[in-house]
Amino acid sequence: MFSPFRIGVLIAALLLISFAGVSPSLGAPGPYSSLLTLHLPALSGAPAVPVASNWTYSGCWTPRSGSPCVDVYRDTQGRPWICKACRTTGNPGPGKCRQTTQAELDRGLWCS
Repeated sequence: MFSPFRIGVLIAALLLISFAGVSPSLGAPGPYSSLLTLHLPALSGAPAVPVASNWTYSGCWTPRSGSPCVDVYRDTQGRPWICKACRTTGNPGPGKCRQTTQAELDRGLWCS
């Protein structure tokens, strides 16, 4: 069974590949000559998983008033990650945190 984090990573990787200028090549003519044959690119060029030891703590954040506050970290590329409850994350990483967007952080509230 896939966790929501793994599904999100898979979708992000597929979107990254689709926007990387990769276009399918034409296949051999067949009964459906108007269709293109899809050749998926190798994932050797996929971005590496960020190294958690270089992450920077941004603060405590909550999606809405009354919800528990969680730690927010930024990886080495500056991407925000939502982690465990405030000041309990320890060593942040993809297993403990989920990647988010600046737009999601802007909709929430920073805790004091």
